[in-house]
Amino acid sequence: MLSLTDVFEVSSALGDPDLDVDLRALLGFRAWHMCVEHEGEIGTDVQIFVIQGGDTPEVIKEALGFPIAGDHPDEPAFFSIEDHGLWFELTYLPDHGPHTRIFVENGPATELGVHAMCLGHFWPDEDRG
Repeated sequence: MLSLTDVFEVSSALGDPDLDVDLRALLGFRAWHMCVEHEGEIGTDVQIFVIQGGDTPEVIKEALGFPIAGDHPDEPAFFSIEDHGLWFELTYLPDHGPHTRIFVENGPATELGVHAMCLGHFWPDEDRG
């Protein structure tokens, strides 16, 4: 689990060769987009998190400050979910506090509840049943 809640943490993630190159590109674009295009500040106006395979519901809840996985998830009040192939991007726009962007790894080791929520968002309605 990555918590990128200030410019230093975002810069460190962008320079981390162990992180997936697609994820680094998404993080760089989103940080630039929120800071330059929307004149927001990382930490104050925007927080970015990355849920990776193996992250437990407890770790996710502790980092985010609210549960979106496990036995007692909050009803997802996300604004949007985008599919970037190997990564999903969830956007939360709370009434008070920073906007939250959560990148979720699209893989078999990702926490089941979060992964199912992301996948279910893109499942065609006529195929549900």
